[in-house]
Amino acid sequence: MRSTSWLALASSFAFASLVLGCDCGGPPPTTGCETSRDCRSAQVCVDGVCVARLDSGPTTADAPFESVDAVVPTPVMLRIEPADVVLRSEDGSMPTQHFDAIVVLSDGTERAAMGPLFEIGSREIGELDAASGDFAANGAIGGTATITASAMGLAATTTVRVVLHRTVRVGDLPDDVVTRFEAAPVTDDTRTTQLVYPLDGAVMPQNVYPADLQWLRGDAGDLYRVRMEKSDVSVDAYVAHDGLRHWLADAAAWRALAQTDPDESASLRVDRLEAASATVITGNTISVTFARAALTGSVYYWDIVAGRIIRIDDGTATRANFLPDPPVALDGARCVGCHAVSPSGRYMTGRLGGGNNIGGVFDLTTDLTASPAPTLYPTSITPPSATWWFSSWNPEETRVVVSYEEGPGRMRFMDPFAGTFVDVSTPVPLPTSMTHPSWAPDGHAIAYVSDLNGWGGSYTVGDIAIMPVTGPDAVGMPSTVHRGVDLSGSAPGGSCDSYPTWAPDSRNLVFAHGPDGRSETGQSALYSMGSDGTHVVRLDRASGGEASVDSFQPRFSPFDQGGYFWLSFLSRRDYGNGEVGTRGRAYQQIWVAAIRKDALGTDGDPSAVAYWVPGQATTSRNIAAYWAPRACRPDGESCEVGSECCGGECRPPAGGGAPVCSPPPPERCRRESETCSTDADCCPDLGLTCLGNVCVMAPG
Repeated sequence: MRSTSWLALASSFAFASLVLGCDCGGPPPTTGCETSRDCRSAQVCVDGVCVARLDSGPTTADAPFESVDAVVPTPVMLRIEPADVVLRSEDGSMPTQHFDAIVVLSDGTERAAMGPLFEIGSREIGELDAASGDFAANGAIGGTATITASAMGLAATTTVRVVLHRTVRVGDLPDDVVTRFEAAPVTDDTRTTQLVYPLDGAVMPQNVYPADLQWLRGDAGDLYRVRMEKSDVSVDAYVAHDGLRHWLADAAAWRALAQTDPDESASLRVDRLEAASATVITGNTISVTFARAALTGSVYYWDIVAGRIIRIDDGTATRANFLPDPPVALDGARCVGCHAVSPSGRYMTGRLGGGNNIGGVFDLTTDLTASPAPTLYPTSITPPSATWWFSSWNPEETRVVVSYEEGPGRMRFMDPFAGTFVDVSTPVPLPTSMTHPSWAPDGHAIAYVSDLNGWGGSYTVGDIAIMPVTGPDAVGMPSTVHRGVDLSGSAPGGSCDSYPTWAPDSRNLVFAHGPDGRSETGQSALYSMGSDGTHVVRLDRASGGEASVDSFQPRFSPFDQGGYFWLSFLSRRDYGNGEVGTRGRAYQQIWVAAIRKDALGTDGDPSAVAYWVPGQATTSRNIAAYWAPRACRPDGESCEVGSECCGGECRPPAGGGAPVCSPPPPERCRRESETCSTDADCCPDLGLTCLGNVCVMAPG
């Protein structure tokens, strides 16, 4: 018969094994059992746990042990200390916290678990060391993450919350400016600032360039506090009055606002400390939502005053006059407009000069600063090369459909590399009296405006028609899906549909409608509908409200991000105030509205309030925006210099031969905002992903 002292020794050994995690060469000490037969030959079953034998007794018989009523503490629960931690980061500081895994035993005692493994549910707010349980916030993004610890077959969870606060000072401020704004505020609509940009209710992608917040009211000597906040981030920017009444948001503060608590709207307001009365006057509060989206690529728009196509790359506010000297046009001018960018962002068509003029096709991955800028095929004045007004690319980038202006205009297909028109197989002649062609992203159809009463830049009657594409250079019978006159009783009225554009799903369209399509002086609002003409819905939020009539030329970007499609258009609405923005001048500017995918094609308004595209010249009239992936050549395509390539490397292939675009070597991985071909091109330790040929922080 075994003695009690032996049992105590065995229990002690079992306890040590459980807490220290030692298995003495056998299975883990937490291996469950009902009898010793469930354990290895050198183990016995004690209180449902296999522990090492301490004698040379029987290796298979359980009877000697089953009669022993041994009480051995066993692990019953794991918990993490401390629980539900809240850390506060000031101005980018990176607070830390150490977490311990504690095992609770069946006798109520607790011990530190040995060898626990820690995991964090999201690395957006910081990093957690798996072995030590040490967490460090990154100070850039706030929010809450779940921490899990596992040990001895048990698991426990808790949370860590990081709350950010940033203070920014702008201009000549008194030392006690923060204290001054702690005075009890008053509400006075006659003296409060009015925040006029961003617009209340706007939806923006997370990677949008920081907004230039603009407001009305304020006098010399006044001070302002711009407050932007969500549950886990707050920003206080103290701004001295300089007569411009604006604050270009600090980049780090804006990023923190955009990426913290991504499912929560942000509130923004500007409080005024009136110098004359030393009173703090509360400003109006507006709401902005940041979608889990990163819109990459470039916006190409027409600066009417300059007569040039201007490019703004995503995440920047820099205008690039990348094509300063277009080829000479028939009228002797060097002007380019009515452009269209190919789906990959590689090529651009453009009409040269004014009137019915020749066109050119440009490779956007090449240097276009030469005089004249090179074209894919030579343009010619005598005899004139191919002429057109409006154009659109097929998905394969092998054909361009154009409106060839003979009278009201007719449709033609063109080989963009040869500059020659192509015959098309069709049961009827290609449409005449048409303009504004738009090729569906999946290639199945072409939408256009039909039944015009004038040429494509000056007509007052027009319908939306769809022509199926049945094969290479083959089309079917077109059909009218919407008549402009059917919206004559809307706001605005008129019978003119214009600028149909396909959503990335190739099932829905957005178009403009009004008395005419001229953005300088006309009236127009935006509408969505299915490609069969059903579910015609006025996009009130994108258009600026039920009574607004100054939105024109819609064009979908190729991006499907954050549950939205993204629609660019131009508008004469006020952007901001009169000092920094365009208030009171009715200048056409480029705006972008998020279009909810799940509501598009229904009878509800799928649009959100729009945001202004950063980087535009507010002293120019800007129209005809195309948002395309960043222009670069994919891996394997011929090249001359690395700047042409998405991966940044142009070198001969392994077997020799002419240089081709190649992935970058690991030591020269692509950083944020640099071009890429795949995720593998982007630096892995920076948390980047390749979207639209650009390395960006993954949205979310």
